[in-house]
Amino acid sequence: MELKKSLNTFDSVSLLFSSMVGSGIFFTSGFLLKETGNPWIVILCWGVGGFLALCGSITYAYAARLLPYAGGDYVYLKVAYSPVLAFMSGWSSLLTNFSACISVLALAFGKYIVILFPGIPIWDSGIYRILGVDFQIGTETFIGIVPILLFSGLNFFGIKSAVIVQNFFAVVKITGLILFLILGFSIGNTNWNYLFSVPFPEVATLSFFSKVLIGIVPVSFSYLGWNMITYLAEEVRSPEKSLIRSAVTACFLVTGLYLSLNILFLVSAPSSELSGQDGIGAIAFQSLFGKKLAIVTTAFVTWVILGSLSAILIGGSRVYFAMARDGAFLSNFANLHPKYGSPYVAIFFQAGIAILFLTIKDIESLLYMITCSILLLSCLTAATPFRFKKMGFQSDYKIPFYPLPILIYIFANVAVMVVLFTEKPVTALWGLTITLTAIPTYYLFKLHKKTPSLHKELTR
Repeated sequence: MELKKSLNTFDSVSLLFSSMVGSGIFFTSGFLLKETGNPWIVILCWGVGGFLALCGSITYAYAARLLPYAGGDYVYLKVAYSPVLAFMSGWSSLLTNFSACISVLALAFGKYIVILFPGIPIWDSGIYRILGVDFQIGTETFIGIVPILLFSGLNFFGIKSAVIVQNFFAVVKITGLILFLILGFSIGNTNWNYLFSVPFPEVATLSFFSKVLIGIVPVSFSYLGWNMITYLAEEVRSPEKSLIRSAVTACFLVTGLYLSLNILFLVSAPSSELSGQDGIGAIAFQSLFGKKLAIVTTAFVTWVILGSLSAILIGGSRVYFAMARDGAFLSNFANLHPKYGSPYVAIFFQAGIAILFLTIKDIESLLYMITCSILLLSCLTAATPFRFKKMGFQSDYKIPFYPLPILIYIFANVAVMVVLFTEKPVTALWGLTITLTAIPTYYLFKLHKKTPSLHKELTR
């Protein structure tokens, strides 16, 4: 049961770019300004976030080159450590990492469609509490279901058809962002004094480092997706060349765009007007070009959300497929369509879970819950090059400046976990508890079906 190799380097960059660039860039900096109180720290946080994504990318590329199979973290953790840790990673992906992210994007799409078309009737069911969880459905929920089913159906017809559409989304997205930057800096109503009148804070202070650390937490969410191509490594042509090229290209491209956009935001209006604002992108666009073109921003953000949703739907299903093929999940999830070669059971199951999450009222808290466990497992994945070298694996890929990127990435993730446990201890503990439910679940599966040794298969 092998997936077809259909992705070239351009496809890989397109998927990475679309999965990384979501709606976060248009909202996060307003929160950062409020928390840090300085626009220079905001710019620094976005630069550091891009650097950490690059460190993660070139580190993960080592494992992906060594084990170019579908599943990403699941495969690397199983070979390097144990089946239980691998299952915990896959379980987290199923419960929240992919499914909840898809739901958040779909719900955001629903909200923006309602804004774009104010004539749509608004309805909601009210809040229903079941087993301590608040559920709510309404107009935005039903609108959000549409792209989930649409893109899942597209994935059913094979990754090539899905990627053709994904490439179109990516090209329009990057063209729109570059056009926005060119017009904003050339003819927009900018005032560089908004930025340069604010002094850069003293670096050698505890306050400075704590503010940067706090700022990196939401910024890291906006860079999520830099490892998307590792989940699809089995479908990449010439993975020994394409994986690292696409990862580095996407990271530099996204970081450059994020830094440029934030500078444009910060010279469009005084920091006092932008601080704490949810829609900093919309406010900046209005300041630069006037309120009459505000609808253009809304439409473009909606397009950006759709592109991210499409990319994440492609990647997530490969994790469950890899688990099932390895005997660690329901065997039906390993089924490939005889004509299109797609893991169709995994695709539509993921869609069902995502639609279920759409009905949860406070889904963002769910994402915070799982963040600590995701970061912990990501640290373990980043450390796999150490394990692989110790186990005798050989690779022609050398991590630049080894082992600094690995150590920097792990240190940053641990620091973010400390911040999350400090700021949201109850939420973080709940997230770890949810992840730990993977352990009894794994052994329940093992009772019914013996899990094959992926390590033995790969090192035979």
